[in-house]
Amino acid sequence: MGKYSKNRISFLLSGHGSNLLSILKKDKINKNLNIISIVSNNTISREIKSFLYNNNFEIHLYENKSKLETYYFKGANLIFSIGYMKNIPNDFSSKFKVINLHPSILPTYKGLMTHKRALINNEKLGGFSIHIVTKFLDEGKVISQVKYKIKTKSELVLKSSHKKIENNLVYSELIKNLN
Repeated sequence: MGKYSKNRISFLLSGHGSNLLSILKKDKINKNLNIISIVSNNTISREIKSFLYNNNFEIHLYENKSKLETYYFKGANLIFSIGYMKNIPNDFSSKFKVINLHPSILPTYKGLMTHKRALINNEKLGGFSIHIVTKFLDEGKVISQVKYKIKTKSELVLKSSHKKIENNLVYSELIKNLN
């Protein structure tokens, strides 16, 4: 991935946005990003909206969008998919620089149910990857990985501990690959 000098970024998400909230809080202090927009196919959480409002962020919010439109990302030089659970249209990877946060050590466990599959296969290590989005699901060049030891046989416990690790490290991993 090339380095991005101005870090104009838009985010894609589907879930509650705990990783996004972590990024927003850390960037409020460090000021490395110029966040253009947040786009979700669901409602953006009240916690994220309150944080943005209370801290005077000027970010375009696009909620409940079933189809991605290029104008949602106008002015961004990078789109970061963090928990976006829909396929990103093929033409987006040619129009934009798009990266994705994936909850496994790629190339293992592409797609969904990564934690369940890791436990079924008695994996000793888990982790997350940030990779470039291509037209093929979870096939793009990996630009960052964080690994940890799996210490449980419970999928719920693994997902919870995984999410804490992501929340703590995703911002620093993103910034390392921007500068």
